[in-house]
Amino acid sequence: MKYEFTDDDGNLIEIEMPMREAPSIGSIIERDGRRLTRIASAMQVDPGTNRSQYPYVSNSLPRNLTGCKTTKLGKPIVESKRHEREVMARHGYEKD
Repeated sequence: MKYEFTDDDGNLIEIEMPMREAPSIGSIIERDGRRLTRIASAMQVDPGTNRSQYPYVSNSLPRNLTGCKTTKLGKPIVESKRHEREVMARHGYEKD
């Protein structure tokens, strides 16, 4: 799976890695001598999930996100298209 990062100069970098190795959104990693910060790109959900059906559990938004109910593991539950837009606007996320 591809994940998006920015470097200290604001350049966008895509890195492919297994999901289990992907850092949380906002985490900083070092790659090729550069500090990279993981950013949220589009609202990513498991393949096969129909986003037209609400509610759904987001696997890419940060855990315990303000403004969202969560699962026992802290994963945000997006309740409606309107709720999705509000959460994205509140936290500065954008869809690709």
